[in-house]
This record gives sequence, structure tokens and C-alpha cells, in this order.
Amino acid sequence: MPSPIAHALAGVAAGWMVDPPSSRDSRSAVRRSLLFAVAGMAPDLDLLIGAHSGPTHGLGAAAIVGVVAWLCLRGIGTRRAGATAWGIVLAYASHTLLDWLGTDSSPPIGIMAMWPINHDYYESDLHVFMAISRRYWLPEFWTYNLRALARELLVFVPLVAFVLRYRRRPN
Repeated sequence: MPSPIAHALAGVAAGWMVDPPSSRDSRSAVRRSLLFAVAGMAPDLDLLIGAHSGPTHGLGAAAIVGVVAWLCLRGIGTRRAGATAWGIVLAYASHTLLDWLGTDSSPPIGIMAMWPINHDYYESDLHVFMAISRRYWLPEFWTYNLRALARELLVFVPLVAFVLRYRRRPN
């Protein structure tokens, strides 16, 4: 499974696809970028309750998060509530895609990507991302995780730069 950094960068890129940053309002762009980054990492909050890769990693969870975000954003009078809510949905769902493409080394293998439609676990045969080790006591912990992070950055830094360049709103 990819690192939180990869999930944050993918969340920002996905969110910007439907709710691109404005060239005039940098504070708003930074706030929305942080919101998309948090949405991209949010499914891993299930680690706190020991239920990793379950329903929080499903596309149904992304839809629920999007509806809640839309209601909250409309409630506080956000001007682009719909676009920002869609950005949050895509940012959250990017987590599902990355984990599906990642190497999973702890059972159950895969993620519950189609929750709530079914409770099966899915993992791609194409392992683009290395599993991030949480075994800090092992001697290879740092070298292995830094190598996995370097691979993720090679994928996501150019992607985020590309999306920022071509999706920036002129107003």
C-alpha cells in the first residue's frame, strides 16, 4: 500500500481535476489543496481502529464523504460547493485506486473497493507501488520505505505539476 505522501499528492491531483486552483486566490487554492490531500489520506484512518482496508477503502465511502462534504460546504455558503465536493470525492476515491495498484503484504490481501455492493477484497496484478513497512524495528525499515517513497514521488510529482499547469482557472 502506498505512503500517506503518495495518497496526499494523488488526492490533490484528483481534486484539482474538477476543482482547479484559481490563479488569483492563492489562499483558497491552498485550503482546497489541503482539503484534497486530507481526503486522499482519510481512508487510512481505519488503522486507528485496527480495521484497515475495509469499508473505508470502498467507493461507497467516497460517495458518502462527497455527500457530507457537499452538505457542509453548502451550509457554510461556499461558492463552489459542488465542484469542491466532487473534488473531495475524487481525492478520496484516488486512495482506493492507489491501494488497488499497490502491493499488500498483510492479510486480508487487497481492499474492499466495491463496498457496500460487496465485501470482497480486490488487488491488482499490476503492483505499481511498494508496500510501506510499519515494522520500524527491522534494520531495513528506513532504506526500504525511502525506496518506496522515491518511486511514488517519481510518479506523483510530475502528475501534480501537469495537473496544476493545465487545470489552473484563469479567474
